[in-house]
Amino acid sequence: MSYPQRSWDDGDVEVVAKRLWAGGVATALVAAGLAFVGVLIINSIFEVGIQTAGRSGALVDNASTVIPIAAGIAALASTALLHLLLMTTPRPASFFSAIAVLVIVVLILQVFLADGSVSAHIATGILYAAIGVAIVSMLSGVSATSVRPASHGGWGGREYDGRYDAGYGAHEPQQPYPPQNNAYGQYGDQRTQRYDPRGQRDQWR
Repeated sequence: MSYPQRSWDDGDVEVVAKRLWAGGVATALVAAGLAFVGVLIINSIFEVGIQTAGRSGALVDNASTVIPIAAGIAALASTALLHLLLMTTPRPASFFSAIAVLVIVVLILQVFLADGSVSAHIATGILYAAIGVAIVSMLSGVSATSVRPASHGGWGGREYDGRYDAGYGAHEPQQPYPPQNNAYGQYGDQRTQRYDPRGQRDQWR
């Protein structure tokens, strides 16, 4: 018999919040570090400023501090969103990825729609995209290890009702041994008697 995979639709798993948020904090630290390195590369090597996501076209002041902090907050907010989706939606990973991609696209569009140099637009867009992809990829891995089978009895947290197996409960019961007419049965004890090719013999002879 082949058993089905546990699905979130049937409530077969539960969220391990401690593990999820530990992974979220670690993701926030990595995102902040990635943002800090990205700002240093853009400002020091390419000598380009970080563009704000708005119409003003102004550059971010103290970008080496503001951008990493914003990246860490974004990672924690993403963890909260992922936790909510894990508890309420049937396919949390798909919804989380879709929402995150939409947010990243809108943020990058806001950068390119602002006034400023093309180099600042490109550098800032690449930085924001790298931070967003890193957060989504890490939290997707965290979510895969932050769920477990529900612990309250039954198959995957509920009593098995046979709906996954078309033949469940349809097997014929095992037939009992035929009735016996004497102490050893009509033909003797069929479970232990040896086969005699010479035919039936009188056991009292």
